Amino acid sequence: MRGTPARVVAVTLGSLLILCVSLAAAFAFGVEHVDFRRAFSDPDSVDGVILFKERMTRGALAALVGAALSPAGVAFQALLRNPLADPYVLGVSGGAAVAGAAAIVLGGAAGFLGGWDLPVWAFFGALGAIAIVYAFGRVRGRLVPNVALLAGVVLNALASALVLAIRLLAEPNAAHEAMYWLTGNIGPVEPSKLVVLSVYVAVGVIGLFAMAVPMNALALGDESAHAVGIDTERSRRLIFLAASLLTGAAVAFAGPIGFVGIVVPHVLRGILGPDHRVLIPASALVGGAFVVIAHLLARLALLVVGRELTVGVLTALAGAPFFLWVLRRRGTERFF
Repeated sequence: MRGTPARVVAVTLGSLLILCVSLAAAFAFGVEHVDFRRAFSDPDSVDGVILFKERMTRGALAALVGAALSPAGVAFQALLRNPLADPYVLGVSGGAAVAGAAAIVLGGAAGFLGGWDLPVWAFFGALGAIAIVYAFGRVRGRLVPNVALLAGVVLNALASALVLAIRLLAEPNAAHEAMYWLTGNIGPVEPSKLVVLSVYVAVGVIGLFAMAVPMNALALGDESAHAVGIDTERSRRLIFLAASLLTGAAVAFAGPIGFVGIVVPHVLRGILGPDHRVLIPASALVGGAFVVIAHLLARLALLVVGRELTVGVLTALAGAPFFLWVLRRRGTERFF
């Protein structure tokens, strides 16, 4: 199916509706009972604080994190021509986590608590990780998707070891802060941080959307891309850069949350087809809805025992079986 302007608008509006419904559910339901009339009439009341400073900020953060990770997954899958490529599996989230954990432990995250710098640390960590994957994934001057994917798996294991080493060497308070962040948690956040994350996500998603046509060509292979006049190396670098920015921003604000970049793009590609002019905006909005719903379920899953799962745990519990199902179902089939 072609990504005509009318189709892009229609799919985007439909995806936006899904996101709005999921956000409404996240605001309406929670552990505590909220009197909505009192909350809206008096935002400083207990009900107002729960609704606006707790549920609303956490829901917005979940939406932005999903809107970052899902398009990043679309981009990596297009470049590697593999449905199993996503920021988490490729080690990009791991690279961002190593840099972010180091920033927290070394005190570099003090500025992050005010805004911009931890996302920068995480971005460079993600960029370094994808540079390593790209370097080791090239065989005789050409990127071999399966080799790059295997390099990412190895890098992910290395990143986990480095994070563990950082935690062991850190002061107890810093180690606890880093551990909480590394579980992939959607916690209450200040509105100023949401503005910062929105900027990073908007730049990354717009950058990927601008590269949608080259992604369509690259998904068919370098020969096909060259045949239609695409500068493959330049396009690949720009796409990697935008996807790394999205991954770094998401990891900086919520920690590494896995499998969002596999589940959402795979489902959407089956429904909407492979045109990235449609997939990029749809994946951003539906990815946001997916993480919002996961966040809501994580809040309510252990309500009986008075505890709360982190989103990273829930997405792993759902995404790992999905990953294995895709691996089993696809086998050696051609993905694109």
